[in-house]
Amino acid sequence: CQDLSTNLERRNCMTDFVNKHIGENFNTSIADSLSPGKKRVFVQFKIDTEGNVKNIKARGPSEALEIEAERVLSTLPQFVPGKQKGKLVTVPYSLPIVFQVAEPKKD
Repeated sequence: CQDLSTNLERRNCMTDFVNKHIGENFNTSIADSLSPGKKRVFVQFKIDTEGNVKNIKARGPSEALEIEAERVLSTLPQFVPGKQKGKLVTVPYSLPIVFQVAEPKKD
């Protein structure tokens, strides 16, 4: 995303990358024991001045989903650290992980 010219383009690229990573790695079958419907896990993390993902926090409808969200985010690769006015800075990031739990199949 570094090659993009505006902050908005870089932010959208970063969001797309993180969402793709979550989509490919999040084990949604953990939610099968929950009631059907849309489920949201809200996650927050920081990218430190070395580009590492730190301070991952998740809040969701079950502890198992929170643990899974933290696990998936901890597998993100190292990023290029953020800069502001020429200095490296820690960048906070938050997003919801949203998915649908289907009705159980009837025999």
